Order: sequence, then structure tokens, then C-alpha cells
Amino acid sequence: MTVPMHTHAPLDLVRDRLIGLAASLPAPLRPAAHALLARSGKLLRPRLLLACSRLGAAEADQTVRAAAMVELVHVASLLHDDVIDKAASRRGGPSAHVLAGSEQAVLAGLAVFALAGMEAADLGPGVARATSQAIAAIASGELLDVERAFNTALPIEDYVALVGAKTGLLFQLGCRLGACLALAPAEQVGSVARFGQALGVSFQILDDCLEMNPDHQTGKPTQTDHTLGLFGAPTLYALHADAGGKLARLLMSPAFAPDDMIAVRALVAERGGIDAADQLAQQWHDQAMAALDTLPAGPAKDDLTDIAAALMPGS
Repeated sequence: MTVPMHTHAPLDLVRDRLIGLAASLPAPLRPAAHALLARSGKLLRPRLLLACSRLGAAEADQTVRAAAMVELVHVASLLHDDVIDKAASRRGGPSAHVLAGSEQAVLAGLAVFALAGMEAADLGPGVARATSQAIAAIASGELLDVERAFNTALPIEDYVALVGAKTGLLFQLGCRLGACLALAPAEQVGSVARFGQALGVSFQILDDCLEMNPDHQTGKPTQTDHTLGLFGAPTLYALHADAGGKLARLLMSPAFAPDDMIAVRALVAERGGIDAADQLAQQWHDQAMAALDTLPAGPAKDDLTDIAAALMPGS
């Protein structure tokens, strides 16, 4: 998915800022953190922040620093995710724990979280408070993710709440901070926060759908979630429609291996899981777009509309 953005120069500055911040980490932890920060991915969360900052006259340096800070939170969470998930790759390269070991990756994640906290504190108490609350909620979401492992009866509503507490919340943070730095009115801050939350949920559901496509190229780990019993929206929908229990027995088998994903994908498709998840993603995408209705016409609304459209295939 190619995400357009009209603020290319600030985005380049965000990348530069991230590399500079990585260099400030303690030397033993730099390799693990740099493995992800140097492969900056789509920078979706900074893009959202930069877009929302166009609601007013945000100060350029603060905006770039805030955008980099939000990405630091995301990278720190990925460092820990990959250790928990035992993921071998991330963003087209070896994951940090493969390169440096699990202990170094966990410590690097803590250091990056701390670095984000220092950046947030420099940006003011409001930014620091919002960032701290987001980090705490993300940690809680990670715990819920571990606790739901191998739950073949997990309600879709619980899954949505889980991804909302992780992906959705970080999208929301970027949107909220961008609007606040632009000194946007409270109702506009609320609108973009709702937009970010809904878009994040839609994005995660679509990401789960991509795992059902063996040919997808996203840079994220593949096949590890099902091995660990972490089932996304398509699989959960299929499990709820799995009257004979064939899919559940396959997923719960002690002998389940990555090669079994071929059979899993076929069963999920047969039971309508992919179509149902696509529809759910569209519903959340529609909610995101509806949240923009109250925004004034202008560059911020245009950028957010472009970003959202690029994330929804066929939109």
C-alpha cells in the first residue's frame, strides 16, 4: 500500500530525527533499535500527525519532534512484539532479537520507550500525559493479546477492543497530538482522534486479512500469529462458522506447524472468514471517514482522506 503525503520535506526530517535519536541510545542497545529505526517503513503514525498539524499553524520543529516521538513508541512496541511472537523478520530484514538476542531486544525496547518519554516531556506536559497514557494502554493491550492465545471462541467484539487498544490507540495519538500542536479547536481534535482510532482498527483488520494471502509482501512477520494461537479477524469469523470443528482442531493440534497455514487459509476462505473480515474493515473505515465530515475543507482534511483511501483497497 503506497500512502501519499503532501508534506514530504517534514517526513524526511522525521526520518533524520529518528536516526539521530537512535544514535543517542546507550551503545550496547543501538544495534537492536537501529535495526528497526533505519528501516522506517511507511511511517503511518508520523504521517497522520503531520497531516493533522495542518489544521493550524503548528510550529515546525515541535511537529517533527512529535512525529518522531510517536514512531519511537511504535518501534518500541514492535521490538517487544517480535520477542513475544518469536518473529524472525520485520520490515524486510531480520528482527532485532534475531540480530542481537532477546535480552538485548527487550532492553532496547525499554530504552526506546524511555527515549520517547523524554521527547514527550520536552514537548510539554500535555504531550507527555497523552503519550504516557497511550504507552500504558498499549502495554495492557499486549497483555490481553497474550492472555487470549488459543482462544478459538474469542468474540469478535473482544478482538476489536484488543486491536483498538493497540493499533487504534497509536493512530489516535498521532492524530490528537498533531491537532493539538496546531492549536485546533477541541471539536476538531475530537474528530481527528475518532478518525485515527477507527482507521487504526480498520488497518489492523486488513493486515490480518493479508496474512491469508501467501503472496503478500508487507514487511511484517508471517505465519507466527497462528502458531502462537493469536487469531485475527478472518480466522475468528471462520471459527465461529466452523460447525464441524475442523478448523479449530487443526489450529489446536500440538503438531500444528507453519506449513499447515495452507490448509488454514483454505478453511478460512471456505467458511467466509475473509469476506466477513473485509466487511468489518470497511465498516471501521467508513466510521473513520465519517469522523472527518466535521473538519473544514483544507490540506489537513485532504491529507487524511488520501491516507485513509490508500489503506483501503479499491477505495
